[in-house]
Amino acid sequence: MTDADLTEFLPAAVDEAPHSEWAKAEVVVGRDGGTLSTGTLSAPLELAGDWTGILKGFGLDPTVFEVATDTVRMGKWQSSKRLENGDRDTIWLYSYRASFRRRAPRAEDLDLEGLRRQVARWKPRKPPAPATGDPSTFAVFWADWQAGKGRKGGVDSFVAQVEESFELTVARLRELRRMGRNIERVAIFNMGDPLEGCSGAYEAQLFTVELTQREQLNLVLDLWLAGLRALEPDLFASCLCNHGDTWQRKSTGGRPITSDSDNAGGYLSDVLRRVCQESGKGPSQWLIPHDEMIGMANLSGINVAITHGHKIPSPAKETDWLRGQSIRLLRDYGHEPRLWVTAHRHHFRANDFGPWWRFQCPSLDPESKWFEDMSGEWATPGTLTMLIGQHDVRGWSDIAVLGSEP
Repeated sequence: MTDADLTEFLPAAVDEAPHSEWAKAEVVVGRDGGTLSTGTLSAPLELAGDWTGILKGFGLDPTVFEVATDTVRMGKWQSSKRLENGDRDTIWLYSYRASFRRRAPRAEDLDLEGLRRQVARWKPRKPPAPATGDPSTFAVFWADWQAGKGRKGGVDSFVAQVEESFELTVARLRELRRMGRNIERVAIFNMGDPLEGCSGAYEAQLFTVELTQREQLNLVLDLWLAGLRALEPDLFASCLCNHGDTWQRKSTGGRPITSDSDNAGGYLSDVLRRVCQESGKGPSQWLIPHDEMIGMANLSGINVAITHGHKIPSPAKETDWLRGQSIRLLRDYGHEPRLWVTAHRHHFRANDFGPWWRFQCPSLDPESKWFEDMSGEWATPGTLTMLIGQHDVRGWSDIAVLGSEP
């Protein structure tokens, strides 16, 4: 077919227009293609697979668009036409429909030799000079230590594992600075369950712990102080947790005696702050909850929400829970978090939900029989670290899980 106007195919005088859904000439164009219809024609088209004229007739460039899968639908029907002498005659009418799409670039249209030369000339960029780029915060997440638990190697092995994690964390911080990362602050987060407790969290707990409640509290405080001396953080933040409230669950059927504020995570953080303030050393900023299950901190321009995670109903409902809590934080703080950090489930995960990222912290606990029995999952113990800030489009970078199997 030539580029002639389609109207030359229209009948001069048609009294009836059956198949009206085919009779209208139209084109619908989207970003990647669309559909077109010729409308009513009085003669069939001699296409022979060539839609160039039709595409041009609708103002579409045949070098840009093509008929999709070469499939064309045709409508054909009879209609009544009045002749010059007043008699009536029956004629055939035609209409065509097709879907079209944007043509994919052909290999012959690409400068393949030019691309090969470009790839051959490419060299990696030189690393940035030390302390360049937007500043960031080195964040360290202590999660689910469960000190006092009778497990692989017992308490002695646990203490050695925590001390090793401190050494690895200090080495990681030095490594990032040598790489040229502009680290302006160091932040430590207690993500919950620093101690095991003695009863009330699960069956047989009384028979598996090696330390009393008092001994567990003192051990965690000593380890926290050692970690602060090693890393010299600017911020210490803490979460309330499920193992932290077992000390107040006596003969009440597992119900809290007082309130959510009566929690070992909060108490240990209070004591840690007092010790540091009395000595004149330690973090300049503290984020210690009263009875709040979610805390919010701003790290180098990025809003980070932290929670232990035991209040999340289930993994299947986590997205809805995060969405609802983000809206509540928007109401309370005036902004939503960019990052969510949780713990409780003892193994590392990272999820990109779009409006925020969610990181689930691994545990230093090498063994969680209850979780393994319930889920069939287990994980390598470790400490989650990362850089947080506006230096990266995601709000974080240089993530690392530090630790080894005891």
